[in-house]
Order: sequence, then structure tokens, then C-alpha cells
Amino acid sequence: MSASNRVLVIDAGNTQVKCTLFHANTIVDKWLFDDQLSNRGQEAEFIVIASVRSNEFTSSLLEKCASYMPNAELMLLRSERSSCGVQNSYEEPERLGVDRWLAAIAAFHHYGGPSVVLDAGTAIKAEFLNAEGVHLGGYIVPGLELMASSLIDKTAKIRYHSGEASVCDTIPASTADAVTQGATEMALGFIQRLYGKHSDATWLVTGGTSQALMAALSVPHVYDESLVAKGAYLVWQERLEKRGLK
Repeated sequence: MSASNRVLVIDAGNTQVKCTLFHANTIVDKWLFDDQLSNRGQEAEFIVIASVRSNEFTSSLLEKCASYMPNAELMLLRSERSSCGVQNSYEEPERLGVDRWLAAIAAFHHYGGPSVVLDAGTAIKAEFLNAEGVHLGGYIVPGLELMASSLIDKTAKIRYHSGEASVCDTIPASTADAVTQGATEMALGFIQRLYGKHSDATWLVTGGTSQALMAALSVPHVYDESLVAKGAYLVWQERLEKRGLK
């Protein structure tokens, strides 16, 4: 076994299940999982899974992988006390979301510390690492769509169609704009406040809405859409080394 193996990383996030194929330490393909494993991953010798979904979903995903690629070795990742030179500060390390943990590992390995990892998707998460590789903790707040949907779910008269929202930088003059722009302003305020406290750190950005948010702020940052997958690959490498297979 060596780093020349083909390794398929499956990142089961809250909204999407993303597949990333590595070969010789390099990402060679990416796609979204749509209830079936693409033929693009059939040559993988290892399948590494990181899931924040329910136990039922994760078990079903493992079964599908085992059925579709029976010769590939399966590896399910969970958050640990330490891995790849990164320390977990959670009192119960397994309660740190595995996506947050893997993003922190990749951030420290590829970019060093101190660093801040901002992942903006279904939720907006901010992770903090110091220069020694200690994951100090972080924040979780609702993402843009989650903020908007919570207003609709919990109120009687805040109603609009998604097509009603406009893209403008003026005071909102419709319910759709009031909600969508209001959610954006809240997210921007959250990020700007964190940057004011941690401007000395390297800021790393990932997630579906992160680029749009960062474009509205004067926050120097590096965009890396594959932090979770890269972290999973690093953990896979470390486990093989411990088994003497690399």
C-alpha cells in the first residue's frame, strides 16, 4: 500500500454528499453523490467516509459502498483526541463534528497556524487553531437559508417566493429582500466581528456560500473548497502508517 493508491473520500454533509477522488496525494476528480456511486470512483482501493448525517443514513451509505465496490476497504472517520499533529480541545472529542475536525486538520497541515476556518453552508462554522496545532473550539450559527426558513417556519405572515428576492445593496423594500438581505447582514456582521478579534490569523474559507459572503468583506483569506476531503485523506494516510502499510 502506498500514497499511489486511489482513495475515494465521501463527505456526507447536512445538504450534499460530496465525493473526492485522490491519486498520488492529488485530487483527480470531484462529483456529487446522487444515491448511487458514480463509475468515476470504481477504481478506488479505499473509501473514506466522513458523515454528519444520522446513524441510519451513514449505515445505509456504508452498505451501498460495500455493495458497489466490494474490493475497496471502507474507513469511517470520527473526531478523535488527536490526529495528524492536531489536538482536539473538546472535553468529549467525539462530539466535535467530524467535518469541523477534518477541516481543522487540513488547515493546520496545509496552511499552519494560527488559523481560522470559516465554513459557510447549511450552517456557518468558524474553527480556531493556534500555532501549535491545537483546535481551540469554534462557533456554529445558522446559514443564510436556515435563517430565512426559520422566520417563515416560526411566524404567521412572513411569506414570499424565492424568486421575489433581488440582489441589491439598498434598504430592503419587500418582505423577500428584508429577510434575505437581513440574513446576509447578520452573517457578515458575525464574520466581521470575528475578524476584528482574530485578524492576525490566516483565514481559510470553504463551503457553498462562503465566497459570496467574503466578497462583501475586506477580509484577506484563502479559499479552499476541499478542506474536509483533504483532512480525511490525511487521516487515512496516518492510519495506514500506523498499520505499517505505507
